[in-house]
Amino acid sequence: MPELMIERSAAAMEPTGDGWTVEGLAVPYDTPTQVSDDGGATTYWEGFSRGAYQRDVVKGGRWVNLMLGHVGDDGERFLGRCMGLAESVAGLVATFRLDRSHPQAEAARAGELRGWSVSARVYRSRSVDEGDRRIVWREVCGLSHVAATAAPQYAGAGVAVAREHVLIVGPSATPRLDQARAFLDELKAIRSAHA
Repeated sequence: MPELMIERSAAAMEPTGDGWTVEGLAVPYDTPTQVSDDGGATTYWEGFSRGAYQRDVVKGGRWVNLMLGHVGDDGERFLGRCMGLAESVAGLVATFRLDRSHPQAEAARAGELRGWSVSARVYRSRSVDEGDRRIVWREVCGLSHVAATAAPQYAGAGVAVAREHVLIVGPSATPRLDQARAFLDELKAIRSAHA
C-alpha cells in the first residue's frame, strides 16, 4: 500500500527550557480539512478519527523520526528522534529530541520549522457525506515519519512547545526483557563480588 503524505499547518511555538525537545500536534482529530495529494490540481475533504494512531501510541513510536521535509537522503534529512507519542482530545501528540548537529536544528528550535507534516500508511478509511461535501475519514493509520516544514496545510498540526528534555519513565513496553536484564545485572554483581 503506498504511503500517504499528509501536509497540514501549525500552531505557534513557545520556546521554554533549552528548547532541544519539541512537542506538538502531529495529527489533529475530528477536524475535516480540504486537502490535496497532487499539489493542488485536485482536492478532497479529509479528517482523522479519534484514535487513528492508537496502535502507534501503544508501541511508543520509537521508529518515528522527525525529518526535514519528505524527500531526499534520510541521513541528511534526519532532524530528531521520537521520544513518545500520546493521544489527546485534540489529536496525536508527538515529542522529538532534536539532533543538535543538524544544520537546521537551530531553525527548528527557534520556531522557523514549526509546521509538521506526516507520512503515514492508511489501513482503514471510510467516506461519509456530510452536507454538500464528502469527507474521507482516516480510521486506522501507521505513522512512518514526521516532516518539519515552514508552512504545511493542516490547521493545528505542528510544534506547540520547544522545551528542555525531561525523561519520564513510564510502564515498560518489554517487561520480560527488563526482568531478564535485571537478572543478568544481578549475576554480574554477584560474580564481581566473588572475583
